[in-house]
Amino acid sequence: MKSVSDFILWIYLHTGDFDTVIFALPFIILITFIYWLSRLIFHKKKLGDEFGTIRRKAHLNETIRLLTVCWSCALLCLVLSPTGFWMHFWECLIVGLDPFKDIISGRFGEIIVIPEILRYILNGHHEWILLEARAFLPHLLLNILLFVPLGSALPFLGKQTTFIKTVLTGFSLSFLIEFIQFFIGRSCEMDDLICNTLGAALGYILYLLFKKIFPGFTEKGRTSVYQISKNDPIL
Repeated sequence: MKSVSDFILWIYLHTGDFDTVIFALPFIILITFIYWLSRLIFHKKKLGDEFGTIRRKAHLNETIRLLTVCWSCALLCLVLSPTGFWMHFWECLIVGLDPFKDIISGRFGEIIVIPEILRYILNGHHEWILLEARAFLPHLLLNILLFVPLGSALPFLGKQTTFIKTVLTGFSLSFLIEFIQFFIGRSCEMDDLICNTLGAALGYILYLLFKKIFPGFTEKGRTSVYQISKNDPIL
């Protein structure tokens, strides 16, 4: 029992911002598996004898969809759970306590409207770029990278996806996340909103670059079960 607790503490101390995803990994895998199995059964029922042929032709698109679901679960666990929720969840289960007791504080979070770099500039701390950026930039970069998969995946999931639609989707999703975070005791930061939107835009640009280099592979990835199976809208 003590060794398990020590291992949980080690993960918390040595994995930085990724500790939440690691602690929530069983949940992420479970939800992703349920999605995969449900979609497989649904297609088997709807496609009948054509199931194997159509699924093989749309294999790459289905894989992208599965990875997108996995990313979505990881994102929700990372940004929509109170600070330390998943670590305390496992700690409580190990020692036999109520895993939800004292985990959710019930306090509102803080709203930070002015971006971090702008606050330093307005306060006259122009040396921020050289002195403080090394500590703060990893957080900004992580928030950008967090939404790159969204921008890269959307063009594969929707034929009418454009750069503007991708950016608006990234912005809207990030805004919704920041709004919810306020009610679970986490900070709502303009930095996160900006970085998440930039990440979605960067993801779409990477998709365009990949499309230019590997057009055949990209087109195959955009070929869905819906397109192959006589445009059945429920697939």
